[in-house]
Amino acid sequence: MRTLIIGASGLVGSHLLAEATARGGRTQGTYRNFPVDGLVRLDLADGAAMQSVLKSFRPDWVVHAAGWSWVDGCEQDPTRAFGENCDQPAALARQCRDLGIRFAYLSTTYVFDGKCGPYSETDVPNPINIYSKSKWAAEQAIQEILEGQALIPRVVWVWGREAQEKNFVHQVIRALRESRTLTIPSDQVGNPTWGGDLAWWMLGLMERGVTGVWNLAGGPDSCTREEWFCQIRDAARVAGLVPVPHSDSPGYVAATTAEMGQMASRPLHAGVLTGKVVNILPRMTRPSSALDCLRFPPA
Repeated sequence: MRTLIIGASGLVGSHLLAEATARGGRTQGTYRNFPVDGLVRLDLADGAAMQSVLKSFRPDWVVHAAGWSWVDGCEQDPTRAFGENCDQPAALARQCRDLGIRFAYLSTTYVFDGKCGPYSETDVPNPINIYSKSKWAAEQAIQEILEGQALIPRVVWVWGREAQEKNFVHQVIRALRESRTLTIPSDQVGNPTWGGDLAWWMLGLMERGVTGVWNLAGGPDSCTREEWFCQIRDAARVAGLVPVPHSDSPGYVAATTAEMGQMASRPLHAGVLTGKVVNILPRMTRPSSALDCLRFPPA
């Protein structure tokens, strides 16, 4: 299987690239602003460049793992949010349709309002911020273009080895090393998901030619962001990644989402049910305490 991964320098994209390569397929990844050896630069705003990459590599599948995921930033700039998260991937899906290429688009459980999670694939989205509205709009546009034949995984709280070290696990470890106290939302619930597990599921679905919406998330149980912090902190101390403090400070301060005053609304329970994928691709997911994957390439 020949796979082109858009956004392969990022967290999800890099794990997808590693998994696709490990399976022995022909792979090519792209980046836009963060160069990585072996990746091709591509700005999806350039339609001609997009078409050139597709025609030169001729993939069986294109995976869109790019976009703008800064939730508060999207709230400040809706035009950019919809451009990068909806319009550009929709244009890419249209080119893939014309060339007979299968297409996958990484979406998010933030498409739900978070009032009654955990959610299944059949629950109706109700996005409450610009970021999630742009992702839900993209889901609908892409499936219309591809007549329902796109693969759309919804993901939540992804962590793992990342060149830019932006995900929550890296943030916690960095704060602990610098003896900084993080403010953690006490009322947000989700499924911490290792990028390698997500990639394993996704490549398995692609190899089977599967389409539609799939929840790809760690589990089986969800947890609060505060509980996740404690899991990471304790595991990092045991692994020697951070010093053990002399005081009993937990390393964080808990506050409700409302108290934190973030610009964009957050779905409080963005957790999902994963029975659909586990029934056909059973896997023991990696817990947040297994931090060895931060030191080495994803296995």
